[in-house]
Amino acid sequence: MVRSAVLLMDLQHDFLGAEGSRMPVQPEGASAVISTANAILAKEVLPQALPILIVNQFPATDRIANFFRKGAAVAGSPGANLDRRILNVGQVKVIRKARASAFTNPELDQWLRSEGITDLYVMGVFAEGCVRSTVLDAKRRGYSVHVIAPAVASNASWKKRFALWAMRRAGANIMQSVHVQTAF
Repeated sequence: MVRSAVLLMDLQHDFLGAEGSRMPVQPEGASAVISTANAILAKEVLPQALPILIVNQFPATDRIANFFRKGAAVAGSPGANLDRRILNVGQVKVIRKARASAFTNPELDQWLRSEGITDLYVMGVFAEGCVRSTVLDAKRRGYSVHVIAPAVASNASWKKRFALWAMRRAGANIMQSVHVQTAF
């Protein structure tokens, strides 16, 4: 039996373009990410996959990097909170990270393996940053990886296209539809 999880990457206020966000993705990308995340969390899409929220929590002491990130998602700031348009969070597993790849927090790989997860679905922001880094690390760790292309966003279309190309080249399955179900 294939066990799967969905990594919902960086669905935070500072990235999804709500008023006052510090590093927003393109509005149409944010809309697609939010609607897909809500469908996943409501079990309307990929109902058998375990959802995992991956959130950036950058330390305030990382002043130089925070300058280049425009102060986005600094731990304890309002922008580091989940975007208020993300619904049905409930009892979802949350993994915090301070670098691009979600696998830089060893808790993620340990938890996935303890749950017997073999397949990962990945969506969220930024396509060329955290999403791509996480996908490449997941492939290196032997996971079967599926990227939900309509639910991946960036602040420029060319960055998303490049990231999808790089993830496909690394062996990830690039899905054009979020309604594809995994095998039981």
